Amino acid sequence: MTLDARLSEFRSSYSRAELGHGGYSWSYWRGGVPGDAVLWLTGALGVGEFAFLPALRIGADFRVLVPDYPAVSSLDHMADGLAALLDAEGLGAVHVTGGSFGGMVAQHFVRRFPKRVRSLILSHTTVPDPSYFRAGLMRAVSLLVPERPYRALFSRRLRGSFLGADPFWVGYFDSTMKSLTKNDLVSRVTLASEFLQSHLRPADLEGWGGRVLIMSGEDDPLMPQASHAALRRLYPNASAHTFSGMGHSAAIIQPEEYVDVIRQFLVAGTA
Repeated sequence: MTLDARLSEFRSSYSRAELGHGGYSWSYWRGGVPGDAVLWLTGALGVGEFAFLPALRIGADFRVLVPDYPAVSSLDHMADGLAALLDAEGLGAVHVTGGSFGGMVAQHFVRRFPKRVRSLILSHTTVPDPSYFRAGLMRAVSLLVPERPYRALFSRRLRGSFLGADPFWVGYFDSTMKSLTKNDLVSRVTLASEFLQSHLRPADLEGWGGRVLIMSGEDDPLMPQASHAALRRLYPNASAHTFSGMGHSAAIIQPEEYVDVIRQFLVAGTA
């Protein structure tokens, strides 16, 4: 089946829902089968549909929610909106999967709402680095640069993650980028900057009791192995899996293997 056909399948089998919370409008996809739920947090584009391949596969075993990100101004606003989304769906604790930028959001969410997270899956992401002085400049630059050149810079940064992927993804990425506003892009940079300048410790999750899976790529151009090592230090009891030859994009290059790793982790937690 072609990727276009798989995208059409996702759009027909998942439904859209809307939610207003905290002055922001939330949109999200919901689907899968009744039972345990997975909150799937995508990367910096913040477009839930981008996860259509893994969502279709994980949806064979779990209920799945995939939100679009509104242009919120803080990680607290993002986390509070996600909690409201779970409330709207009548869900208590869920499994949370966060990839890349979504992994930053997921790490904040589990600390703000630990009782809403059954397990935490962090994919191709990183940890805060308060010494990373450029983080404070990121938002300032995003506000000062005009929309067109800033969009080009943002696109160039992320486009490199599709090396080795099917050509479908480049076209889909480009069309998705056109749908984002300058406010959307500034929001992603603002939240990433806030995360990078935050202080997280292993002790933050004492008493939580959930399980953590760290997934990374040994040849990831955006999140090098140093990020993986730092994540292991922050989550010393986590399980880990490293993908080879897929760069930053294991979820779209090999969604079968990607979801199988997640599924095995979740099933092991219920054994």
